[in-house]
Amino acid sequence: MSTVTVVDPAAEAAARSGASLAPRRTRLQGARLALVDNSKHMAAEVLDEVEAQLKARFGVAEVARYRKANPSIPMPPEVLAKFATSYHGLVHGVAD
Repeated sequence: MSTVTVVDPAAEAAARSGASLAPRRTRLQGARLALVDNSKHMAAEVLDEVEAQLKARFGVAEVARYRKANPSIPMPPEVLAKFATSYHGLVHGVAD
């Protein structure tokens, strides 16, 4: 008789003590935003349109882009830290 091991691929929910959400902006006019391309099929195209709309419709002043080398790896901590300290918000693009 053989044993079957069932693995749940879902990430574990880990509560972070002391963490809180950043204050929300009331306007995007003049904001600096970062867009993260997760490198999935069509993610760059989706983010191209997101960037165009953010600038044209909402007056976003600056958009920085970062493309992950692989969709299954996390962003490098130094890139995430730069975005957290230098930009008002971040959009992480997912496409398939």
